[in-house]
Amino acid sequence: MSISIVSLASGSKGNCTLVFSDDTAILVDAGVSYSRINSELRRFGLSTAKIDGVVVTHEHADHIAALPKVGMDTKIYAHPKTAGAILRRQGELNGYTEVDFYEGGFTIGDIEVIPFRIPHDAVYPLGYSFRLKTGAQVSVATDMGRPTVGVYNNVRESEAVLIEANHDVTMLREGSYPEPLKRRILGDLGHLSNDMTALFAERFAGSAVRTMLLGHLSENNNLPELALGAVAGRLQGRGCADISVAVASQHFASEVYEVK
Repeated sequence: MSISIVSLASGSKGNCTLVFSDDTAILVDAGVSYSRINSELRRFGLSTAKIDGVVVTHEHADHIAALPKVGMDTKIYAHPKTAGAILRRQGELNGYTEVDFYEGGFTIGDIEVIPFRIPHDAVYPLGYSFRLKTGAQVSVATDMGRPTVGVYNNVRESEAVLIEANHDVTMLREGSYPEPLKRRILGDLGHLSNDMTALFAERFAGSAVRTMLLGHLSENNNLPELALGAVAGRLQGRGCADISVAVASQHFASEVYEVK
């Protein structure tokens, strides 16, 4: 029995991740087009009508763009505050499924879904861990202004983690973004830089983490080689040879990471 994670799309223009076991398939967010999601799912013999649900991290457009259509095919799980924000933003939330005490976690098929808070400028932003009864676990934690003890505690038992490495600080500071947007991205409720993610990665030495998939890279303020160099270089410099690092793309799916 195993659980797998694959980034279908990751970046500032849209995010969608597939988590699946032998019997259950869950999407984390639906921030790219309905057709793109279904095109990627076909590789796994799936479609939006065949998945068991979508869990939503927060209401920003690059995480919910396809929800109106996807919600006609399957169940949508979101914190009530996030659901309200989506309704205000999109005017509809098809397929919304209420969960008692959402923060306490819930089960979809044979996968336990464990939400946890992340610091971001949304109404009630969440990361998620996904666990089987065997203990096999993966996590998704992006859109964070800073790494927190809470995020670490929720992720450290996951063998594979999709984690944010949004921007290179120098590229952002010297780039064309207006100053208020730069301050937002750099702030405690913004996004993780490569260097912050690298420092955070060090903390996972000795944990269950074996794969870090760097996600939500900015196309304007980052490069895959910069993100990979910062995080992998920091780990190698500290002798953390048992943690591998890869980069998720905006334009194509990542490798599939299986945890048994």
